[in-house]
Amino acid sequence: MAHLELSERSDFNPFEFCFAFKDLDGNPTNIAEQKDAQEFLNLSFDRIENLLRSTKMKYLLQSVFGGQTCSQVVCKECGKVKNRIEDFYNLSLTVKDTKSMADSLQKLIDGEVINDYECDNCKKKVDISKRILISQAPNVLIVHLQRIIFNFDTFRNDKINSFFEFPFHLDLKPYSFYEVMKKENRLGKKNQEDGEEPE
Repeated sequence: MAHLELSERSDFNPFEFCFAFKDLDGNPTNIAEQKDAQEFLNLSFDRIENLLRSTKMKYLLQSVFGGQTCSQVVCKECGKVKNRIEDFYNLSLTVKDTKSMADSLQKLIDGEVINDYECDNCKKKVDISKRILISQAPNVLIVHLQRIIFNFDTFRNDKINSFFEFPFHLDLKPYSFYEVMKKENRLGKKNQEDGEEPE
């Protein structure tokens, strides 16, 4: 990245880096195999964090790329909300049957309906909505597009090469915990929420 930024060239041969960057078994990266970008990023960040753990810079990656999502379960019967906060370094977005980043982010907050869920409040099996809201946005957002999906007919991974639109300006506010809860008039209803709650 430094070479591309600081030199006149528009390309860089990462051969030496691929040889130096070992896989989990200690072998050099096999450049003949297609690798998952998110898996590579997570492995890289994990190694950097381990190297920084005993230094003053141990929170460097978290301060730059660290964000939080709120996994939320909402009961369709009583409106009970359960929150679970999770840290992330990259936001994984669906590409299949989706035309743009805005559509994919909307799918996150729309979530999916799950039937026959045992609600703690209703004390019966009900339909619930399971969704993901952005609790805390990172300073630098890395987006991972889920272009590789498993095909259950062929039992192989397929790559989705369809067009996917990115906005010039990305506003995450409509997908945030506060904004969605405010829109649904759920803010301040402490009796209807449990689990971890975003600040």
